[in-house]
Amino acid sequence: MFEITFEMLPFLLLFCLGIALFHTFILSGIFNVNLKPGWIMFVIDPAILGIAFFFFRKESGIVFIALFLSVFAMAIIGMIKNGIESTVDSFKEQRKNKTPVWKIIGGGLLALLGYLAFFYLGIYSFFLIFFVIILSSMLPNNKNRFYFYQRTLPTSTIKSVAMGLAEISGKAKAIQPVISPDTYTPCVGYIYTVDEIHTTRDDDGRTSTSYHEISRKTDLKNFYIEDETGKIEIVPAQLQWINFSPTHSREGGGKRYQEYILDEKTDFLLIGQAFYEGSNTILRFDEGKKVFGIAPLDIVNFSNKWRPLKLRALTALACIAVFAAIILFTPITINGTKITIEQRNWKEVLKSNPFESIFNR
Repeated sequence: MFEITFEMLPFLLLFCLGIALFHTFILSGIFNVNLKPGWIMFVIDPAILGIAFFFFRKESGIVFIALFLSVFAMAIIGMIKNGIESTVDSFKEQRKNKTPVWKIIGGGLLALLGYLAFFYLGIYSFFLIFFVIILSSMLPNNKNRFYFYQRTLPTSTIKSVAMGLAEISGKAKAIQPVISPDTYTPCVGYIYTVDEIHTTRDDDGRTSTSYHEISRKTDLKNFYIEDETGKIEIVPAQLQWINFSPTHSREGGGKRYQEYILDEKTDFLLIGQAFYEGSNTILRFDEGKKVFGIAPLDIVNFSNKWRPLKLRALTALACIAVFAAIILFTPITINGTKITIEQRNWKEVLKSNPFESIFNR
């Protein structure tokens, strides 16, 4: 048994205060436990060691080691708990937004592959992640699809819009105005979000703040887009809001509240399917092209202006990531002035156990 001596006790009690500090951070930060009072762990942890020293002297060292290891155990359990909760919340949110199940499963498989890649490739996996991030910014999504069609479609006047996929611009006009929930602003429609604020502090005292959306409410009924030639009714089901900035934001009680307003003063650009409904023409979601979006016209013009520079920058970064990964992956031996480039045995790398280095420590 590991027995604590009288000489070791004062030092280990001070060490317990450090353990209590980590316990406090983990319980309040990861498990969201409201400790009352906040310093309670600074009493409990030294008290546990003191009781073990006076009543279980021979096992007191084991108790101290258990206290020390509990920091890592609690941190790992907390991260797993938060990861599971985040995954479940993400799944519920995606199902709420009617995201196809195959996309959700595919996202989970990609996360698993990324996890395995980290163990197989070590630090080199960051180059792979960097490359994937750059590549994903170029692949089709709602925003990229909107801008793809925006660059290829001509902007039609509402009076002469043809049936099918169309691009129009103009000001929004409410058929039935709504009132925003935070500033009580009459508008065509709004998105109201509530974010949970997470603030962390590093060892140097610098703080960083992150936001996690916990609720979102959208109120948008049928409305008109109007230009100098006429107006067209918009059916907003599945309408994507592209590049909208919050018109109002406030923080309080550990939460951030934001409003995104669709007003009647801003010029907007819309892409969707023009369709005859009775004697009227409407604009709706295009089932074939999977696109239906609205964006402020000035933001669209700004994006088009800087797009060539952005593509060149992303291409250059992707090439740098690929070449850097190739260089770091390739075994190189330098013997004096002679440089030897060896061939990596990829079969051996891929057949190796990625968890061997963990469990054999």
